[in-house]
Amino acid sequence: MKIERKNSRSTSRVGIIANPASGKDIRRLVSHATVTSNTEKTDILKRVILGIDSTGVDEILIMPDYYGLGIRALDALDHHPLSSRITMLDLEIQGDQEDSIQAAQIMKESGVDCIITLGGDGTNRVVSKTCGEVPLIPISTGTNNVFPVMSDGTTAGMAAGILARKIVDSEEVTSRRKRIKLLRGGEEKDHALIDAVVVTESFIGARALWDMQRIEQIFLTQAEPGSIGLSSIGAALKPVGVQDQFGLLIELGPGRKVKAPIAPGLIMEVEVKSYRVLEPGERVPLTLAPSIIALDGEREIEINVADRFEMVLGMDGPRVGDISKILQEAVKRGFFWVEGKQNKTGGEGVK
Repeated sequence: MKIERKNSRSTSRVGIIANPASGKDIRRLVSHATVTSNTEKTDILKRVILGIDSTGVDEILIMPDYYGLGIRALDALDHHPLSSRITMLDLEIQGDQEDSIQAAQIMKESGVDCIITLGGDGTNRVVSKTCGEVPLIPISTGTNNVFPVMSDGTTAGMAAGILARKIVDSEEVTSRRKRIKLLRGGEEKDHALIDAVVVTESFIGARALWDMQRIEQIFLTQAEPGSIGLSSIGAALKPVGVQDQFGLLIELGPGRKVKAPIAPGLIMEVEVKSYRVLEPGERVPLTLAPSIIALDGEREIEINVADRFEMVLGMDGPRVGDISKILQEAVKRGFFWVEGKQNKTGGEGVK
C-alpha cells in the first residue's frame, strides 16, 4: 500500500515495528531467560493497537514481518471496530534486521509522530539507525533489555497516541539517549545504544554474545544497578545513569573481581583489569586485531590488522518517550475526561 507523505500537522500517525526474532537467541541455552513467543507478541500488539486507537490517532502504520504479527493481531481484532486507519507498509520482507531499518526509514519519511518497537536492545539499535528525530516508545520483548522497558501494550499504545496527537509537549516527555559510535577511518560505520564490546575472535559465528572469557573491552552508555547484561558489570564498578553526561570504558583481565548478572539467572564473577569514565566525543582507538565488535549484545563487525577503528561516545542518540510522564502530563491536561461525565467531586468533565 502506498503511503502518502504527511502534509498537515493535524494528521497524527504512529508507527509500529515488531520484531518476531527478538528473544530467541543462543543465550537461552546458557542462561535462564524466558522466551517471548510470537503468540505473546501478537497479544501485545493487539493491546498496542487498541491503546493507540483509543486516543483518536488518525493512522497506524505497521511493519510487515515473516511471521505476520501485524496481520494476526488485526485478524484477531476484526470484531473490534477501529477508528484509526491501519496501513501495512509496502515492504519486501527480508527476514532480518534490514526489515526494521527500512520500516523505520519509511515511517520517518511518511511523517509518523512516534514509533513503538517490540524487541530488545538489538531491535532498537537498528531502528535508531534510520528513525531520525522520531521518538521511540520501546516495549521489551528481547533478552538482555536495558534500552526498552517492560510495559503493558495498552498503556504504551495510549502514550504513543497521546504523543502523536500532541496532547503533551514532546520536549517535556521525551529524552535524548547516548550512543557508542563505531568509526572506521574517521567515518561512522555503526553504533550501539547500550554496549559496544571488543571480542577476541576472528569470525562472527553465532551473533549473540555470552562467553565472558573472550571479551576484552566494554564501552557503555549507561550502567544502572538492577540492569541485566554486560552493563551490570559497569553498574558494580561505577553506576552511570541515562542522563549522565559520560559513559564507561571497562577492560577485562586479571584484577579486581565483581559479581554481575550478565544474563537472566546467570550471575558470574568477572575479572576487571581497569575501568574509567568515557567522555563525550573522546575517541578510543581499537588496537586488538583480529577481533570482533559486538553491538548491543550481537557480533556484527570483523576487525583486521589493517583496519583503523575507533569508539566514540555520542550524546546524539534517539529520543525516547517516557510512558509514565506522557500519561501523567495527559492527566494534567484533562485528556482522560469524558465529555458530559462528572468527576468524584461533582464537577463537569473537560469539554
